[in-house]
Amino acid sequence: MRLTAAVAMGLLTVAALAPAAGARTRVAIPDFQVEGGPPPALGIQLQDGFVLGLVRAGVQVLDPIDTARRLDGHPELQHCDASPCLKAIGQLLDVGYVVRAKVDVSGNSYKSVVRLFSTEGAAPAALPIATESKSCDVCTVAEARATMLRLADALRAHIDELTPPAAPPPAPAPPPPPRLVGPILLAMVGALAIATGAAVLASEGNCSGTVCSENRARNAAGGILLGAGAALTFTGAYVTIVRSRGGDPVTGVAVAWRW
Repeated sequence: MRLTAAVAMGLLTVAALAPAAGARTRVAIPDFQVEGGPPPALGIQLQDGFVLGLVRAGVQVLDPIDTARRLDGHPELQHCDASPCLKAIGQLLDVGYVVRAKVDVSGNSYKSVVRLFSTEGAAPAALPIATESKSCDVCTVAEARATMLRLADALRAHIDELTPPAAPPPAPAPPPPPRLVGPILLAMVGALAIATGAAVLASEGNCSGTVCSENRARNAAGGILLGAGAALTFTGAYVTIVRSRGGDPVTGVAVAWRW
């Protein structure tokens, strides 16, 4: 129980550190056979090394326990190597690949063979798309486990070759064209107000009695028109220039008026 808990904690830690780019690759391991009569703890160590090697490379792995649990209601798929079975496993478990591993143990010597099957595409799934093997003669358990890690790295290289690259993100939409109709109309209204104010001031008559009062009112109205027209013309022209250059007209106008 302590060994199993340690293995689970190790897998969870490596899964958290795995690169997100490989999260799209999902692999199921329905069979991990260790032959030659080794103790069960040795088989767990070898299986842990192989699964750990795939997980640290960014592969989502369903180990033999998870795979068997998910296939519990489909006994016809558990020991079937035919193409329809492998494709059905891929659809049922949502995996793109199935890995079958076998380790022959003879004393302190180990010979490991793994076969990689694809559950997608038109090719017969029963034919392995990659096979890797490694041997470790007169090795310790730690050395044999390290061999399984290297075997997982070699298998991951085949998966990378077979997995199509991710589509590049779509190009950002071009920015909308600047809205210039409003500020142009504002500048035109300002120019019209300036012209009207100038005309009012130009129509000033002789100052005598009531006429003087009318002239003063006319001058005041003309001055107001000139001032308002100048402000409108300046604002419209400034906003038009700022927007045409892609700037922020609100900030630009605020700074301009401050000065």
